[in-house]
Amino acid sequence: MRALVTGVTRGIGRSLVGHLVAGGWDVVAVARQGEVVHELAEGWGRQVTPHAADVTDADAVAYVVAASGPLDLVVANAGALAGTGPSWECDPHEWWGGVEVNLRGAYLTAHAVLPDMVARGAGRLVLVTSGIGNGPGPWHSGYAASKAGVTVLGESLELELAGTGVHCFLVSPGMVETDMTRFPESLTRYRPDLADIPPDRFTPVERVLDLVDEIATGRLDALAGRFLHATDDRGMLLAAWDASDERARTLRLAPGYDGDPIAR
Repeated sequence: MRALVTGVTRGIGRSLVGHLVAGGWDVVAVARQGEVVHELAEGWGRQVTPHAADVTDADAVAYVVAASGPLDLVVANAGALAGTGPSWECDPHEWWGGVEVNLRGAYLTAHAVLPDMVARGAGRLVLVTSGIGNGPGPWHSGYAASKAGVTVLGESLELELAGTGVHCFLVSPGMVETDMTRFPESLTRYRPDLADIPPDRFTPVERVLDLVDEIATGRLDALAGRFLHATDDRGMLLAAWDASDERARTLRLAPGYDGDPIAR
């Protein structure tokens, strides 16, 4: 079993690599910070192959994937919270840079790994999204917009992958305690509830790892292309699942009136 994980130097990505290694996986660990990822790999052991690559660089991502061999599981985890505060006050380059990491990074990862998966008729791709992208994201509009894009990208990929034996999953970790959730003053000034978050508000990272485990086994293939949250009761979700409802766990506009043609 061979996996590739992006954004591995901290938070969820770092925990996920260690978890997969403990479960017997060989892991390709990818991050921009070359020295850090190589240092971490020494601790993870020989099952981990480190690569320094920026997920917004198409050539770099393609090189890493080509060097990795067949992959059974890919987790596009690299993310950034950038450009916080009123959108008109944000630095445009910083705002757009966050969008590129979150959305372009997810797309380039998918673009690089899916051809071989489809040719082999096997593989699972996980795109890390966020519930913040399911509605307006005032004072972190770039993050919300990019995660909405990731969700629609994943939905689209799963429809395109129908019949190939390959699946794309959308995973929302919730608010895991990481460097990213130490929110900047430019955000907490408008969201004081994020300035001092009580421990019970955080999602334990183990819930995210368990969800990825279930995806890797194929147990959740029926839910591919749908929004999954780390705290979901997956047994209940599977038992109640109605695959005929094309809107379930998807990002859609709500109709404004009966028969509104905007509804899908």
